[in-house]
Amino acid sequence: MVARAWKYDSSPHWVVPGFYLGQDKYGHWLHQPAGALVARPGTAHLAASNALCLIPHSGQWIATLYADALEDFDVYIDLSSNIGWRRMKRGAWEVNSIDMDLDVIRSRSQGVFLDDEDEFAEHEIGMNYPASLVRSIGREAGLLLGTVINNDAPFNAEHRATWQSKAERLAAQLAEASKNLDN
Repeated sequence: MVARAWKYDSSPHWVVPGFYLGQDKYGHWLHQPAGALVARPGTAHLAASNALCLIPHSGQWIATLYADALEDFDVYIDLSSNIGWRRMKRGAWEVNSIDMDLDVIRSRSQGVFLDDEDEFAEHEIGMNYPASLVRSIGREAGLLLGTVINNDAPFNAEHRATWQSKAERLAAQLAEASKNLDN
């Protein structure tokens, strides 16, 4: 499973690998393991900790929820458009989206805030975002800010605990399978 983000001008952005965990009323849940290669043109890094990615059934966003209490970011929501799934060769799946350069973040050190408003405004002009898209992304950002500030599902610890547990079971199964291959 791969989550691939693009910019509005069709240039490539982040590529994040993960494992599909399942879905609930909020959307599809992916496990991004610590050590996974997260890349975009010009830079890459290994994920420092486990995370959950939530691809909503509806809405203009993709969320990353971090599992490590030592990470500053707890919730990172990318406002996105044109979210869609595509089957890849050999049966794998890819979810593609357009990153709209506006983020809702819950930080352990800074609280909940809207990030990159300046970049969003700059790209609105530079990439010629349609006015209707700018308005809908703005509305979505406001709704998400409220949901995160209120600590409502799916962004609260109680809701994500189920999915973190599934991710931990999957990680244990993968480790066991890897160990069996070595024997």
